[in-house]
Amino acid sequence: MLVNADIYVKDIPGQLVSALEPMSTVNANIIGVVHSREQMVSGRIAVNLTFDIDPDMIDRLKEIWKSNDVIVAKIGSAIDLRNIVFMIIGDLTAATADELVAGAKDVAEIQSKDIRVSSNSSGRNTCMVSINVKTEEEITALDRYFSEGCRSKGYTYIRGVE
Repeated sequence: MLVNADIYVKDIPGQLVSALEPMSTVNANIIGVVHSREQMVSGRIAVNLTFDIDPDMIDRLKEIWKSNDVIVAKIGSAIDLRNIVFMIIGDLTAATADELVAGAKDVAEIQSKDIRVSSNSSGRNTCMVSINVKTEEEITALDRYFSEGCRSKGYTYIRGVE
């Protein structure tokens, strides 16, 4: 289970290590750590953690943190997102690109999207699209949707551009 947690550790040497070290005892795999010295509360520094852990071990980890004087402000499952990135080339505008992407909500639950359109005087514009969804099935559905939609409008569709 992918988990995201906001914890607070004392602002003294060794406290971050004492918060991270017990994660190995519960077989948690750390994916990311953001140590924010700018976010201090009562002499404690905010730390955001993303990690993979057996759901049955979360309570044990929280007990260890509590015994090590680590404050757990928030802990919950994180959404593991999949990304599809593609380029569309053709006689399209920002408005037509937005319309095409807006229609994608009928085939997938879009978590986030980024659309960038660059134009030139020839009328063959380029649109870079990046979309995040929750499942591989949604990636497949989006690929099919954009492939068919671009073909029907005479646009060139290139998947996997980054």
